[in-house]
Amino acid sequence: MKETIGAFHFEEDEFITIALAHYHRFKESAHYDQKYKWYVLKELNEFMERSVITKETVGEIVHDLKKENTSSGYFVYWRSLLEFERFSITHEEQCTDVLRTLYDDEKPLKERLNEATRQSHSCGYSLGAPLLGYLLAAFDYTSYPMYKKEVLETFKNMIGAHEKLGRAADNYSQYVELCKYLLPFVAREVKNATMLDVQDFLYCITRYRELFVPVIIHYLKHLSEKPYEEAEDARVCTLLKMVHGAICEIPELSPLCIQKARELTTFKNDSYPSLVIYTKEQEGHVKLFLEIEKDEIRYGIMDEYEKDMDVIHRIEDFSFSRLRQKYETAYERLIRLNRQTVREERASYGKREENERQPVSFEHKVQFPSLYFEDEERLKRQIQSALKNGKHLIFAGPPGTGKSKLASEVCKSYGVQSVFTTASSDWSTFETIGGYHPTREGTLTFHPGLFLQCFKDDRTKKEQNKWLIVDEMNRADLDQAFGALLSVLAGDRVSLGFKAENGKNVTICPQEEGRDAVHEYSVPSSWRLIGTMNTRDKATLFQMSYAFMRRFAFISIHPPSEITEKVLLRYMNKWGIENYPFITELTKLWHVINRYEQVGPALIQDVALFTKDEGDFTSAFQLFLWPQIRLFEQEREFMNEICSLTFIDEETIRREWRDEQ
Repeated sequence: MKETIGAFHFEEDEFITIALAHYHRFKESAHYDQKYKWYVLKELNEFMERSVITKETVGEIVHDLKKENTSSGYFVYWRSLLEFERFSITHEEQCTDVLRTLYDDEKPLKERLNEATRQSHSCGYSLGAPLLGYLLAAFDYTSYPMYKKEVLETFKNMIGAHEKLGRAADNYSQYVELCKYLLPFVAREVKNATMLDVQDFLYCITRYRELFVPVIIHYLKHLSEKPYEEAEDARVCTLLKMVHGAICEIPELSPLCIQKARELTTFKNDSYPSLVIYTKEQEGHVKLFLEIEKDEIRYGIMDEYEKDMDVIHRIEDFSFSRLRQKYETAYERLIRLNRQTVREERASYGKREENERQPVSFEHKVQFPSLYFEDEERLKRQIQSALKNGKHLIFAGPPGTGKSKLASEVCKSYGVQSVFTTASSDWSTFETIGGYHPTREGTLTFHPGLFLQCFKDDRTKKEQNKWLIVDEMNRADLDQAFGALLSVLAGDRVSLGFKAENGKNVTICPQEEGRDAVHEYSVPSSWRLIGTMNTRDKATLFQMSYAFMRRFAFISIHPPSEITEKVLLRYMNKWGIENYPFITELTKLWHVINRYEQVGPALIQDVALFTKDEGDFTSAFQLFLWPQIRLFEQEREFMNEICSLTFIDEETIRREWRDEQ
């Protein structure tokens, strides 16, 4: 449905709802750093409420407005306020009139904006829209949002509004109308929302790739579930170009010399939105790839011979960090595969049959060079031995010990593609094995679930061998969700009771029995399932049957037994954090916490990244560590010890602790 806001015309659809849901979660992440706006603008509002604007005071008022802008992160370009301060000194009477006009909220906003800009123009001074927004937000941030042209331009493109901007007064007036339209949407996610919350949403959704990339992917996945509409093509291309731009800005990929977005596939000819990322020197060879389908998101490197893809089935499991990590780890392989000698080497092997699964050698020595574990050799021995002897794996340990990353690294080490998903308490065989789905023609057709998709590509019907990684595995009713698969792993042939396209019952069988029919899913003997279990979540765990446990090797993942600066520096080296200035403080904090509750290095990595510039350990503790602590009898003793650390703000921590009592 078309929506009109002032001069802007755009499609009202699920984009805003999707974006706000992601924004709400983003505000709780370590990437969010905009809280200062509320503190600064609240003080400015109180200051302006106390101030009387006269020729005698206007210079001092403008000077204070300039000072707060400089110290708080530049609400508006510093030169704009510098020139406005000069205007207040050289034309104090006209500047007084400008501010009085802007702050006379008895008149309509557009009338005030036009009058204020006319007054300044008469003295040869021009008021820009960002400055108008800052002056009004300093007066009442609950009613007037701050303005940035690039934010408005980007958001217009995201929602499919293509009207051009005009004069400063008109631009800001249109921006306010847009914010008023968005305010009820924001209020669904933010309690007592004001215009500052709307401005913050618009700023974050257009400036933080950790937010806008997942939003765009989620929205495109939503579009792929609907019938194709040609009118959506231009907007889809715009959104994909934003994702492409975010990928281009990944520092680790800069040596690739990525070209500007040149191949953006939309929905034409029933295809799904996809992005192919070319490099200048190696055009036509192996490429970075991203495709969004209604049932999965695939990304990695590919060409006609090579594929190294991660597959995400639940949109909740997708993040820009995960996409970035995949591309970063694929970088060296991409360079190697793009050398001309690689194609010559391939010729000597000949082409594999199209439907032949790649073999997995369990004689291979498992490696995980990007991770550090105190007992690394034990882990390698146990993993290699278990896999070689036909066992599936479960990595069990406290939060943040690197279980999920280790699972991914094991798959990469054995050269197999993997599918990552997170278990849920409401899982049934419908999600894991499959079931009937309605078609556009009004009929029902069998659609494979997470597990069956590991064995056969649902589009091409070619057999494949993708290992399955199930995060937080113990949250599901495992026997209910995995039942049919466990029978197959025991060597049985299982008929599911669903009809395939050829009219025969869908069947799961061991690879040796499979005949590559449409209705058959053969499980390779080299296929493995790797699960992770958070040993802290005992209250939410389902009991595992002995039949289930018998097919798995349980491998414990522990935090380091001793927390020292030397140990922490080893982790820093793996995390790529150089010259971290607060190594002593972070070591003390981790040591204190682990005396009461074990937390893994992944949580400490979050703290290190958050504190590396300003050393705000109080906020880091609140954001990352305190939510993981589950103490009862020792809680008061623990809080006393945390508050005794000189780099922790005792008053802030104790106030939050009291609020939770």
